[in-house]
Amino acid sequence: MESCSISNAPNPILPRKFSRRVFPANPPKLRPKPHQIPATTQALKGPKGFGPSSLKKPKKKQQRGGEEEGYDSEEEEETRDDTIPEIVTNRMMGRMGFSVGIPLFFGLFFFPVFYYLKVILKVDIPNWLPFIVSFFFFGSALLGVSYGIVSSSWDPLREGSFLGWKEAQKNWPVFWDSLRGNKGRK
Repeated sequence: MESCSISNAPNPILPRKFSRRVFPANPPKLRPKPHQIPATTQALKGPKGFGPSSLKKPKKKQQRGGEEEGYDSEEEEETRDDTIPEIVTNRMMGRMGFSVGIPLFFGLFFFPVFYYLKVILKVDIPNWLPFIVSFFFFGSALLGVSYGIVSSSWDPLREGSFLGWKEAQKNWPVFWDSLRGNKGRK
C-alpha cells in the first residue's frame, strides 16, 4: 500500500505557479481607501432622523454699520433637532410588524391552498382568483407600513391606543404634508 503524503515537490499536472501556495501566517489588514467604500456603507453612517445631526447650519452674521444680525426666533425653531426618539421608533416597528405581517402571512398562505385545491383535489379554480387574492393581501401589507407609522403615538411619553385609530387621525395630515414637502409646523 502506498502512503499518501504531501510533499514540497512540484505537481507534474499543474503548472509551477499553481503547484504550491504559501499563505502568510498573519496577512496584512487590507483597508479600503475612502473612495472605494460602497455608497451604502457611507449612507448608513448617519441616516437622517435616527440620531444627532452631524451637519450644523453655520450662523449667519452680517455687519451693517456696526450692527450684528443673526438668526431670529423663527429661524432658530427651524434648526431644532428633528430626530425620532428610540422608544417611538420601536413602537412604530412593533405596529408595522403586525400591520404588515398578518396580511403578508395570509397572502403567502393562500398559494399552497390554491395549489392543493387545483392539483390534489382537482377543483376548477379560475387562474385570476389567486392573483386577486394575493393582490389584496400583499396590497394591504404594503398599506400596513404606512398605517404602522401613523397609528403609533409619536409622543415618547404616551403609549397610545391598541389599534391606534386616534393617533392615525392626528398623524395622517402631518404624514401627507411631509410627503408633499410642506413644513406643516406651527
